[in-house]
Amino acid sequence: MRILRRYPLVTFVVLAVGATWAVWIPRALGAPVGAVGLLWTWTVSLVAILVALVTGGRGALRDLLSRVVRWRVGWRWYAVVLLGPAVFAALVAGLGTVLGAAWDEGPLVFTGGDWAALPVFLLVAALTDGLGEELGWRGFALPRLLSRQTPLVASLVLGAVWAAWHLPLVWTPGAALHQRPLWLLVADLMAKAMIFTWVFLRTRGSVLIAVLLHASMNVFALPLTATSGDDTLPLIAVILEWVVVGAVVLSGRPSFVRRVRDPEVLVQSTVPLDRSAGG
Repeated sequence: MRILRRYPLVTFVVLAVGATWAVWIPRALGAPVGAVGLLWTWTVSLVAILVALVTGGRGALRDLLSRVVRWRVGWRWYAVVLLGPAVFAALVAGLGTVLGAAWDEGPLVFTGGDWAALPVFLLVAALTDGLGEELGWRGFALPRLLSRQTPLVASLVLGAVWAAWHLPLVWTPGAALHQRPLWLLVADLMAKAMIFTWVFLRTRGSVLIAVLLHASMNVFALPLTATSGDDTLPLIAVILEWVVVGAVVLSGRPSFVRRVRDPEVLVQSTVPLDRSAGG
C-alpha cells in the first residue's frame, strides 16, 4: 500500500491499461467476451476512482468527483467543445473533397438524419466513452502530471499513454480503429491530448467540459481509414489538428512551456493558473 500511495499515477496507468487489455486483447484474438466487452467503456474512470480512494483517501476522491460537476466555466467553452469538432470535421471534409479524398461513408458519424436526435447522440457519447475515459485521463492523470511537468510534456506523456491504451482496437475486427495506421493513431491522439490540456487549463480543470469535448469529437468523427487506401483525408485531419495545436501553443495562454498550477489539484506547483476561463 505504501508503494501504491507513493506512485499513484503509475498505479493508475498500469491498472487502467492492464484491466482494459485483459478484455481487449482476447477479443482482438477472436475470443468471445460477450457483454464483458462492453464494460471497457468505463474501465479507465472506475480505475481512477479506485486508485484515488486507495492512494489519496476521501480528499482525493472528493477532488476527482468534484471536477465532473465543475460547470461554471463560461458559456463560450460549451460552444467551443460542442461545436468546435463539428466545424473541424466539416473543414476537413471540405478540403478533402477539393483534393479528391475518398471515404466509404459520409464525412461525419452523424450524417444528417434527424437533427433533432443530435442531443441524444451527444448524450450517449458523453455517458459512455466521454465519462468512461475522461474521469481517468483528464480528471486523475493530467492534474498529477501538471504538478510535475509543463503542459507540453504532460500532454505528450498522456497522449502516448492514451494511444498505447487504444492499441488492441487496431487489430480488433469491427472496432472503429480497426486497421488504422499506427502513425495516424499516435499523431491523432497526441494532438488531441494537447487540445484537451488547453481546454482543461482554461476551464479550471473541469472534467465535465472534457467529457463534452470527447463526446463531440466522437459524434463528429471522421472516417480516418478507407478501403480504397486513400490517405488524403486522414493526413488532412492530422495536419489540421497540429495546426490547431500550434496555434494553442503559440498563443501562450496558458504557456505550454512553463509550469502551471491547477488550484484544485491536491499537489500544487508554483505558477498561477490563467483564470480568464470565468466561473
